[in-house]
Amino acid sequence: MKKLVSVALLLSMLAVSACSNKPADTKPAEQNAAQTTEAAKTTEAPKTDSATPAPTATTNDKLEAKKVLNDKVEILIPKGFTVMSEEMAKVKYPMENRPSLIYTDEKGSINIAFSHTETPVLEDSIIKDMKDPMKQAFSNLYKDATWYRDEVIQINGKNVGVFELLTPGADTKIYNLIFFTELDGKMLMTTFNCTEAQMEEWKPLAQEILMSYKVQ
Repeated sequence: MKKLVSVALLLSMLAVSACSNKPADTKPAEQNAAQTTEAAKTTEAPKTDSATPAPTATTNDKLEAKKVLNDKVEILIPKGFTVMSEEMAKVKYPMENRPSLIYTDEKGSINIAFSHTETPVLEDSIIKDMKDPMKQAFSNLYKDATWYRDEVIQINGKNVGVFELLTPGADTKIYNLIFFTELDGKMLMTTFNCTEAQMEEWKPLAQEILMSYKVQ
């Protein structure tokens, strides 16, 4: 039962992520302390995100390394992306369990979102057991989705579940790269999404972002 409930929670987050990527009128927030604190609020998740520059090097001049969620996660983020404002997040992710931290481009059409959920994951080996039920749930919700990938891989010493798929949105199809792992005994879910029209340019960068993932 707990696993089924957990999948339902993750499904609701993906459904939000796959909603319209039409740019909202609200501009992304400037990356100041007050907005960052608001963006990072979540139950039992870190309350602030300092977005501390990380030492990881990248040869891609479009990406830069950052540490987020109280420095517990290190990942590449596209240069120029800012923390999404609360106003835009409510438009783009209208459900109450929206991601706790969202980085976005100027138009709000390309997003990297983090959600440290309440789903218990006592050790990252459980990620392998959760992958298939989660995929089945996603498939039931998005029957017309185009799947490119579903697997569990090792990234920087952690088991990471990876889903890559194209889902219907409100005004266009949405490319999603979803990856999830264990952090502090709970599921950490990260999503990269962009419109289908942006997919050719951004898919290779999304893969670099995925492989940079370092979780304590």
